[in-house]
Amino acid sequence: MQFQIECNTLKNFQICLICNKQFQTQEARLIICNDQGDGYGDICPQCMTMGAFWIGNQLKALDNKLSL
Repeated sequence: MQFQIECNTLKNFQICLICNKQFQTQEARLIICNDQGDGYGDICPQCMTMGAFWIGNQLKALDNKLSL
C-alpha cells in the first residue's frame, strides 16, 4: 500500500477508511492506494494526526480482518 497526498479544491464529504467517520475534505487529501496507484479511500484529519506508523498498523489490522 502507498500513501498519496493530493491537492483538493472540492469541499465534499468522505468516509475515513480507518475509523469510518464522515468528514469534509480539506485543501489536501491523504488517499490510501495499492501499488498500482488505485485508491482505496481517504484518511480523516483525526486519523492523520496519529502518524504514518499508526495508520500503517491500522491498515494492516484492517487487511488481516478482510483476509479471514
